[in-house]
Amino acid sequence: MEKGKIKRWLPYLVIALVIVGIVIAVSVRRTPTEQATTVEETKPTEVAEEVSTEAVEEETTKIAEETTEEISEDQAEYDRIREIYWEGDYEKAIEEYKAFIEKYPESEWADDALYDIASCYEYLGDNEKAIEYYKKVVEEYPDTDLAESAQWSIDYLKGQEEGS
Repeated sequence: MEKGKIKRWLPYLVIALVIVGIVIAVSVRRTPTEQATTVEETKPTEVAEEVSTEAVEEETTKIAEETTEEISEDQAEYDRIREIYWEGDYEKAIEEYKAFIEKYPESEWADDALYDIASCYEYLGDNEKAIEYYKKVVEEYPDTDLAESAQWSIDYLKGQEEGS
């Protein structure tokens, strides 16, 4: 094959690969609820139920063995709300997280709750509110790992808005 023909097709090949990569990246992004159901969809129902039951029992035993001290009240409350979040009831999770932050403003879990509120708004498609709460994480907890992640999310959501 001539070099001229290869050079002429190369840009088209690169563009096609970029488009395929974008399509794959967009199709892989799922909410926590979608991620949880995907595992069960790929296995027969009986096996999924058996695996789920075994996994819960193992995790419960593991937690009981590892935890010799009681968890704090605020952590227990955060864990309870986190379950609502993972079940996909984002509106209820937002309300509960806001009440949690009001009740435990000094909790080590307050930044996580604030970040989770932003995530809930993002999953609900309210990017404006999501950005607002991600900004709160960055401003109120600048030295945490979540601040960097929140800033990335802000940049990502703003990029989506500009692309629309």
